[in-house]
Amino acid sequence: MAQRVEGAAFPMAVKLLASGLVAFMLYWGAQAREQLAVAQWQLSAALLLVAALALVLWCLSWIWRSRSWVDAQGIGQSWMWNKRVLWRDVTNARLVGSPALAFLMAPRLLVRARGTAGVTVFHCADRQVMDACAAFMVLGRPVTQGQA
Repeated sequence: MAQRVEGAAFPMAVKLLASGLVAFMLYWGAQAREQLAVAQWQLSAALLLVAALALVLWCLSWIWRSRSWVDAQGIGQSWMWNKRVLWRDVTNARLVGSPALAFLMAPRLLVRARGTAGVTVFHCADRQVMDACAAFMVLGRPVTQGQA
């Protein structure tokens, strides 16, 4: 049986950059609070602003929490909704990444699965997860414990 390999979906640099951008956005929002307070807000505009802020914060939390994993059955990633593709359903897969920019852009496994119209993208910031994906690409099957 193949061992489950799990790791962070996004590199630390991406997490810190996203957090910095959100902090910068909140800082400038706080700087503009007086102008925002005197503006003639309609309820729908205020609700849209609150919903946009909630969505940004929710996405940021998932950037920090998202995990990718590979096991004997397939590959998965937690996100706002979990993604999972079974190895037996994979019809086409491509590992995309730039080694020089891996600290900023996690390598991605692009998977086309039987019965789906699109491509599912799995971020593989953890080296062990990426190696397990690469093994699948080369061997056509997940590597089991003790095999090479």
